[in-house]
Amino acid sequence: MKFLVRQGDITSFDGNAIVNAANNHLQLGAGVAGAIRRAGGQSIQDECDRHGPIRVGEAAITGGGQLRARWVIHAAAMGDEPVSERSIRESTAASVRLAAAHGITRVAFPVLGTGVGGFDFRRAAGIMRDAIRATAESATLDEVVFYGFMPDHAALLREILSPG
Repeated sequence: MKFLVRQGDITSFDGNAIVNAANNHLQLGAGVAGAIRRAGGQSIQDECDRHGPIRVGEAAITGGGQLRARWVIHAAAMGDEPVSERSIRESTAASVRLAAAHGITRVAFPVLGTGVGGFDFRRAAGIMRDAIRATAESATLDEVVFYGFMPDHAALLREILSPG
C-alpha cells in the first residue's frame, strides 16, 4: 500500500471510493459531506437515510451516485459525541475494513474531524495514518490518497506521510 497526497476537491477522485467526513446521523450537511451531496446527488443521502444513524467511530458505505468513485464510505468521527482521537482512529479503521470487504483497492480520505469538528489537522492526519497502518485489512489496499483542500493542508499532509 502506498500513501499519496492530492490538493483539491475529493469529489473529483477517480478511484474506487472516497471517504466522507460524516456525522453519525449520516446527514450530508456542510464541509466534505455537503460537497459529496452536491457532486454526487440525492441518491447518496437517500442511502445514508437507510443506514443511519450509526455509532460515532463506525462507518457505513453507499453508492457513489454521480461521482466518479463507485462508493462513498461514511466515517462517523463526530455527531452525538465530539471529535476525539478515539473517534478518528476507530472511524478510519472501520473505513479501511469496509473498503477491504467491498474489494476496494484505491480509496481517498479527507482528514477527518478537522472542518466542522475543529480537531487539529496535523494531529488528526497522524492518527489516521497510524490507524490505517495498524488495520490488518489495509494490506488489501493498493493506494490511499489523502486530500488537502487547501495548498497548505496538502503540503502538511506530504510532510506527515513522507517515509522515514
